[in-house]
Amino acid sequence: MTLQDILEVPTAASQSALENDVWDDDERCSYSASGEYLLDAETFPSEVHVHPGTRVICDGVFAFQDYMAMDCRPGQSIPLEERDSFLEKIHLPDSLTHIGESAFQECGQMERIRLPKGLLYIGPYAFCDCWQMEHIAIPSTVKYIGDGAFLGCINLYSMSLGQDLEYIGKDAFKDTDLHEIKLPAKNTERVKALLPKRLQKIAK
Repeated sequence: MTLQDILEVPTAASQSALENDVWDDDERCSYSASGEYLLDAETFPSEVHVHPGTRVICDGVFAFQDYMAMDCRPGQSIPLEERDSFLEKIHLPDSLTHIGESAFQECGQMERIRLPKGLLYIGPYAFCDCWQMEHIAIPSTVKYIGDGAFLGCINLYSMSLGQDLEYIGKDAFKDTDLHEIKLPAKNTERVKALLPKRLQKIAK
C-alpha cells in the first residue's frame, strides 16, 4: 500500500457508522457494524481490549473530554493537571492499520503501549500529552507519523523507528525528553533524515 493509499483511509467516524454502531458494554466502546472501526468510547474502564479485526481507531476516541474532569461545571476552564483521560492500558489487535487524530490525546496515565505489526498510520496528535509514556517502538510497517503525534510526551526518553517510515510531521516529537533513538538496520539514512536536526544528532 502506497503512502497516498494510506492517507485516503478515513479516520473520522462517519454519521452513518455512528447511527448503526455496535456497543460493547464491557469495554464501554462502540464499533462500526463491520467491526473494522472503533468509533467511540464513553467513561471507559482503565484497561481496554480492542476487538480483533479492528482496522481503524477513529479520531479522538480515547482523548480527554471535559466531562471526565471531577466537579467540572459546563463552560468552566479545566486546569492542565486535571486534563487526564481515564485510560491506563490498551491492547491493540494485529489487524490495526490506522490510529486517528488525537486518538489518545491526554491519556496521561498510559505509561506504555505496544503498537502492532501491520500498523501503517499514526495520526496528528495521536499521543499528544501522554506524559507518562517513557518508550515507544514504531513498527517497521509504519509509513506516516502525523504532526504533533507525540507532542508534550514530557517523559518520552527513548524510541525506535521502523524501516518503512516515509513521513514525520511537524512537531511530532516536540517537548519530549528523547535521549535515545534507535534507527532501523535498513533505510537507516533515509529514516534519519526525516527527523528534525536536533534529534538526528542522537539517532543511532
